[in-house]
Formats: sequence, C-alpha cells, structure tokens
Amino acid sequence: MKLICDGLDLSDAVLKVSKALSVKAANPALEGIKIVAKGDSLTLTATDLELTIEKTIKADVLMEGETVVVGKYFVEFAKKLEKEQVELCRLDDGGLQIKYSESESELQVFPVENFPIIEKDGEGKKIELTESAFKEAVDKVIFSCSQDDSRPILKGVLFEIEDGLLTTVALDGFRMSVVKTDVVSEENFKAVIPSRTLQEITRLLDKDEDKITLVVQKNALFIEIENTRLYSRLIEGEFVKYGHIIPSTFSNKVTVNKDALLNSIERASIVAKNDRYNIVKFDVKEEVLSVSAKSEVGNVNENVNVNLSGKDITIAFNAKYIMDYLKSEKGEFITLFLNSPIDPCIIKAVGNERFLYLVLPVRINA
Repeated sequence: MKLICDGLDLSDAVLKVSKALSVKAANPALEGIKIVAKGDSLTLTATDLELTIEKTIKADVLMEGETVVVGKYFVEFAKKLEKEQVELCRLDDGGLQIKYSESESELQVFPVENFPIIEKDGEGKKIELTESAFKEAVDKVIFSCSQDDSRPILKGVLFEIEDGLLTTVALDGFRMSVVKTDVVSEENFKAVIPSRTLQEITRLLDKDEDKITLVVQKNALFIEIENTRLYSRLIEGEFVKYGHIIPSTFSNKVTVNKDALLNSIERASIVAKNDRYNIVKFDVKEEVLSVSAKSEVGNVNENVNVNLSGKDITIAFNAKYIMDYLKSEKGEFITLFLNSPIDPCIIKAVGNERFLYLVLPVRINA
C-alpha cells in the first residue's frame, strides 16, 4: 500500500473516525484505525463494535492495499500534519511509514485480518429532515438520558415516527424531555438510539438547511454525511410508556421570563451545589417567585416577577435539572404547570407545544 494525500484532509478524517475508537479492548485491533487505499481514495474506519465511523478522502493511490494503524498515536500524529502533503506506505516489515516534508516516521500496525468486518446495509426504514431540525430534536432531549448502566434502555433516545411526526423522548427517572418534529417518512416505527451516537451525528452537521436521511434497520442505524458514514447498534428492549407519566390537569400555572429565572437559579446554585441534592426552592406567592438556596457556605434569596394562575405554592428542585431545560429553550417566556410540592412539574415555552419537559420535585421540610 502506498498513497499521497493532503494533510488537512487526513487530519480531519482521522479526528472524525477516532470518536469510535475502542479503549482497552479485548481485541487490540479495535484500538486501531483501518486504512484502505483503493482507486483514487483513502478510507479510514474505526469501531468499538457499538459505533462505527468511516470517512473517505481523495488520495493519489500509487499501490492499493490496507492496514490497521494504532489509533491514539495516529490521531496525535495526524494533528501535526495539517499543513503537509503526506505519503503513507505499508512497509514489508509490517509498519506504516509516514513521509512529510523532508522527514519520515513509522507507526506500529495490527494484522488487518483482526479488524472486525462491519455489516454495511443501506436498506431500511428512512427518516428525512433538515440538519437544524435533527439537532433541535436531539439537543432538547439528550441531557435527560440516564448515565446509569443498570437500565441500558434509558441511555438512549426514543425515536418514534407516526404519520410524518417524529417524537424524541429521553428520561432518567428524575426528569423527561419530549420533542415533536415534522419529518418525511413512509413508515411508522420506533427505535432507541444510543445518546453517544446522536452526539457524534450532531458533531458532523454544519449546514442547518441541508437535509439528512437516517436509515433505521432492525438492530442498527446508518447515516451518511459528506463522505462520512456512521453505523450504530440500536438499544434493544421496550422503552418506558412515557405518555402515562405526563399529568393531564394542573391546579397551578406560573409564567415567567426564562432568562430572568435562569439567571436567578444560576446564582442560587453557586450556594446549592454545596448541598448533596443541589436544592433550590421556589416559593410562589401572588406575582412573585422567590428563588432560594442555602448550604454551609451561605444562602441566596431572589425574587422574580411571575404571572400566577392558581394558589400559592412552595416547591423545590435539583437546580441542575431546571437549568438544563432553561439553557435548551429558545423561547422568551415559559410556564410551569404544578399540582403540589410532590407531584411532577411540566414546563413548556409559551406558544410552543412541541417541547415538553417533566421534572420531579425534591421533597423538603416546609
């Protein structure tokens, strides 16, 4: 194998695929990046068997071939070659020779036969939407995914397609995000996509109005974006019946300026984060919401103007859970829908029924 390629193209490709590199794998080849030189292109692939990323760039291929280079060293090396023309050559003794300017280096390689064969099937159920719509559908729910390995299904986002409407849902047992997005799809179906996969897809998107197509198969997801192909396993199992969790009626509605509330909670959380549960308390009376927090380091008490429909109420939350929502919301005003200090709270932006956030309060002594 021997080829010449642009250093910037190589660096970009290596960095993209490196997101799928395995760490301390039973099969050492999973810690490598597969390089295939064929025709007039160079294709790089990395996988940890759950996520696979493949990127193709143009190259002057002098001799076709393939090898698997140690990933973490190749990543660091490629970063330093962005301004160079790079020659890659597989040596007879097994190493990968890298020539640039008047210099050359050599990196260790793995046997190419030890690199797993990735099943690549572009057929399946398809969803088409703009990049901006995809990012919004993901960004507004992904922070609600669980980090707990004991319930793997909650480490993913439910994609539920019905009659051209995509509903994305994530929950972790303490809060839940639900977003509805118009898409083009000929079939109704459900799939649970790992949060890590969705994060990597959003990193590949930089043209908001361009359309992308997700292909969902029985156990896998496939997407191609500008010569970058991503394959991911889906999370198997039955997702939570989220509709049963959402209350249908509320006795209290509190409408408030989003930024004013966020700024107040951020200041209160400086004190609250010293508390084990990161608690901020909302005390709503007439036209004022008092945001307070206290811990060993001090206390904060601020007033925010609100519009209250219903009775006065005192309720407490984990500050992080409320701030995560407020930072994701673009609307100017939001409404908190409440029943009691121990019942779930629903938050929506005024005039936007397509993004719903549910958060459980923290029990406190009155």
